[in-house]
Amino acid sequence: MTLQRIFILILALSLILLSSDSVHAANLQDNLHSYQNQMNNLKQQASLQNQQKNQAAQQVQSLQTSINLVQKAVEQDNSLIQQHQESLSQIKNQEETLTRKRQQDIQTLGNYLCAEYEENGTAYLDQISWVLGAKTLDDLLSRMTYIGSLVDSYKKLGDQINADYKELQNNQQSEQTAETQLTQAVQSKQQMENSLNLALGKKKDLIAALTKTEQQTIIKQNQVQNDIDETKRLIEAQEREAELASQAKAKQEQAEQEKADQTSGKLTAPVKLNGTVGELLSFAESFLGSPYVWGGTTPNPGFDCSGLVQYVYAHFGIKLNRVTWDQYQEGQPVSANNLLPGDLVFFSTYAPGASHVGIYVGNRIMIDDSDYGVAYDNIDHPYWATRYLGARRVIAQ
Repeated sequence: MTLQRIFILILALSLILLSSDSVHAANLQDNLHSYQNQMNNLKQQASLQNQQKNQAAQQVQSLQTSINLVQKAVEQDNSLIQQHQESLSQIKNQEETLTRKRQQDIQTLGNYLCAEYEENGTAYLDQISWVLGAKTLDDLLSRMTYIGSLVDSYKKLGDQINADYKELQNNQQSEQTAETQLTQAVQSKQQMENSLNLALGKKKDLIAALTKTEQQTIIKQNQVQNDIDETKRLIEAQEREAELASQAKAKQEQAEQEKADQTSGKLTAPVKLNGTVGELLSFAESFLGSPYVWGGTTPNPGFDCSGLVQYVYAHFGIKLNRVTWDQYQEGQPVSANNLLPGDLVFFSTYAPGASHVGIYVGNRIMIDDSDYGVAYDNIDHPYWATRYLGARRVIAQ
């Protein structure tokens, strides 16, 4: 192969890498933009909910104030009703007293006349006979004057009693009218209070509903914020991977390692594990939080993605090749629907083909080593799902 052809091949590969990085970066930026739009919409929704809640709270305060005023007015009206009832009771007592007085006065007047008749020896005569029995004109006039004064006194007494009765009846009618009006006013205010309480209950229900909706909005905001943070982290990781991939020294080390791996051969079929899959996963989990080191193959100073996989499986007697694309050729292929714990899952990230690998642990979760170190990742996350390449089984199960 001539130098010119080698140069053209290298240039073509560089263009492919740049094109792949641009596409992946664009996808992540689109995802980030979408999440940010969701967050802005949720913030606007939360602001509107807060305004509605504040408005409802003000209405609750206004309604409660109105209810308190109505209740106070009802208490005042009930106090006045009680006063009128006491007045009516007093009027009734006065009527009874007046009736007793009339009876006493009539009895007193009758007793007096009887006493006069008996004193003058005329107890068996009526008033006319007594008057006609006068012996002289002066005596007649005296007797007539006496009878007139008695009649006049009785008439005045009756008139006074009748006037007192009429006054009491007028007072009673006035008190009853006032009591009836106050009773009607109390009933009207109680109906108003019931309406206000009904409106108050609805506003409180609205506040409770808004509070629940606000909580749901906050939960959604937290979820979207997690997506934003994760996407930013992945963008940073991709930029870091692209930067490392562009470094000549890293490429040279990778090429030298690839050459060494080609001489060691590849695992062509799943092999028996020295231990259990659970033990293997626990061993991999022991490195959670370890830093990412490009080209790293040991816990100290750290691993890259394929270095972690090679180290973990070698610990249980399975010898894998060093780099990701060679590991992608080992074992046997597995469909995404038939993944088992211990399978290797591959992705195309900063370069075309298999450029990232993780250990599947179950429930769509993997352990992998990326720019942010050894961690759990969800293979259904938009970043990984769009870059999923395939899976290989190297453990005989």
